[in-house]
Amino acid sequence: MNGMANHNRSDNTFYVGGGAAKTPEQVKVLKSKYENFDINIIKQIFKDVLNANVDKIVKPNIVGLPHVTYFVEANGKHYCFRSNLGSDAPETELIIEKIASNLAAKHGIPTNHILYVDCSRKKYKFDFQIQERLFGENPEHNFKGNKDDYDKISFELGQIIAKLSGIKTEGYGRFDKKIAAKENRLLGMVNSNYDYILTELESQLETILKAGHLTKDQHQKILKLFHDSKDLVTVESGSLVHYDLADHNLLYDPKTFKVVGIFDWEAVCSSDPMLDLGSAPTWKPLYERESKLIEGYRSIKALPDNFRAKINIYRLRTIIWKVVHNIKFDMLSPERLVRLEKALEPFKI
Repeated sequence: MNGMANHNRSDNTFYVGGGAAKTPEQVKVLKSKYENFDINIIKQIFKDVLNANVDKIVKPNIVGLPHVTYFVEANGKHYCFRSNLGSDAPETELIIEKIASNLAAKHGIPTNHILYVDCSRKKYKFDFQIQERLFGENPEHNFKGNKDDYDKISFELGQIIAKLSGIKTEGYGRFDKKIAAKENRLLGMVNSNYDYILTELESQLETILKAGHLTKDQHQKILKLFHDSKDLVTVESGSLVHYDLADHNLLYDPKTFKVVGIFDWEAVCSSDPMLDLGSAPTWKPLYERESKLIEGYRSIKALPDNFRAKINIYRLRTIIWKVVHNIKFDMLSPERLVRLEKALEPFKI
């Protein structure tokens, strides 16, 4: 398939990952997902797919919203099984995750290894994914160190972003799910990074305005800011951007504080690597993270001259969709509004 003219698709979104794309009604269903899942079917799947006999199935202590997840021991090996019960359409993002994580691994990035994905729903009435289990601690839920130790993780995360920047991808924005499923490759759905950054921006700002968290003057100034940002966000080619580099999406070795692996590639896109640098500190870092991210990135490759301006606008773009997501689920906290205010400060809006 040559060219990108046919890929400004109306179903493209700025962010789809975790529970962000779910309706409140779907979330209610997902909260009872474990009650509605028969774990015995995992034994059948492992026999069919890996010709392996399951010895043990354990529910993790921490589980994400969209999937049923279990740790599985089979034939002496350790796996992670994830299935999707909450959507009418097949979750082909699971295929995109596999392609993206494989690409990352080939470039020396510590990541999860996804062995098998099935979104056909031919034999089983749900989508599922089998991956090798990563062993380590999760910084968000179980950090066993001090600030210096946390800085080591942030520094390495910056290096990971730099390595990701070297993985060039075709097109921009979210990846075409049909192409991924049929051709096992990643193709961005829009023609430019500028188009991607502006995707859904007007509707998201309208949501924040109607909720009373922006004035009309701020609304107009933010729109103008992004519409005038074409030169700033334009990149010659897209790179693989994880776009969900939160502490809950990585594991570390509690002895060395090395990153064991990053995972959960559902939000992956083709964009500017500065998008990862700008968004990573917006999650729930235990300590200030940005300076170490930048330091780690610089240890691998040079930053663009305008990296500060890029980080500022990408951080604002990230905070905007996060506020909208929080409004959608009636969970907008004062802390998130403070982050919106701080993201606006560099632009004096």
